[in-house]
Amino acid sequence: MLQQGGADLVVEQELAGIFRLPGKPLKKMDVDVLAVIGSDKFLLTTLLKIGKSDIPLLPVSSKGQPDFLFDVTASGFESVVADLLSKQWTVDRRLRLVADISGQETPPLLNDIAVFAKRSATLIRYSLLLDNEEFLKDGSDGLIVATPTGSTAYSMGVGGPVIVNPARVFSIVPVNSVNPAQRHFIVSDETEITIKDLTSTVAIEAVLDGQIRRSIDNRPVTIRKSDSDAIFVKFAEERIAALRGKLLEKTELFESLAQGLPPSAKLVLKALEYKGQLTQREITDETMLPSRTVRYALSMLMSEGLVSKKVSLRDSRQGLYSVNKKAQEESTSA
Repeated sequence: MLQQGGADLVVEQELAGIFRLPGKPLKKMDVDVLAVIGSDKFLLTTLLKIGKSDIPLLPVSSKGQPDFLFDVTASGFESVVADLLSKQWTVDRRLRLVADISGQETPPLLNDIAVFAKRSATLIRYSLLLDNEEFLKDGSDGLIVATPTGSTAYSMGVGGPVIVNPARVFSIVPVNSVNPAQRHFIVSDETEITIKDLTSTVAIEAVLDGQIRRSIDNRPVTIRKSDSDAIFVKFAEERIAALRGKLLEKTELFESLAQGLPPSAKLVLKALEYKGQLTQREITDETMLPSRTVRYALSMLMSEGLVSKKVSLRDSRQGLYSVNKKAQEESTSA
């Protein structure tokens, strides 16, 4: 379709090799628009690979329905080709953050940086500084610093605030603080956030956009605004009007399903809602909960009919868990 419209196509090197076509590495691409076909995870991985590139990205969902940044699906791509070729689109800029960890700067992060002990549900203690002034000392299971885009990802799963883009702020979310009065808070994107005096009974690490793990030594972790926004293709409102309200629908559905559940079960349900089908080990990695807690949460969710389990075709010893579609439909129609 694009070539018929006179567009030149450049294929990523690894993908090109599969189809025996000429290709280019992502970092060497000089294109007007970079289409990323896949899932949230693949989009985040691609952004980490291209770093500070200012090429507009067009996320195309390979699944049957769009997600927060995926207004276009593979099956509906044809409907936007004309607008794409005639440049009937604008750009949507998304704030990103970077961090200095153990003397190394991270790539720009679209969603968040999460600081946790390497062993799940192990307390960490730390001091938090804002613009070099001590703001608080705390002990918690972890600490998440999120962008507005990331506020609807992991941060939302642990009760963090939802921030509507294009607000230029960060959220700071202590996870299960030992201080029951501790609250989540919002700071300007001009604020430099420093986490220091980190201690725990085990090693501590940072999780970058849910994709990369980095060990943290005894040096402070400094977080600040990236000087490079993520840029996305934005089509006219009438093209995507039917897809509006995704966040509201998703939030209402979750609240309806999760009512009355303990926090651990809510977090497991949230992970399955956002990530789709997962094994028990993958749920443990995503939520950073102890394996025993995950087993208990899954048992409760299945007994409530909210989660279903099927045998993995790759390994019959493993179960694959997903949100029960029937429960979703009943909640939506209620």
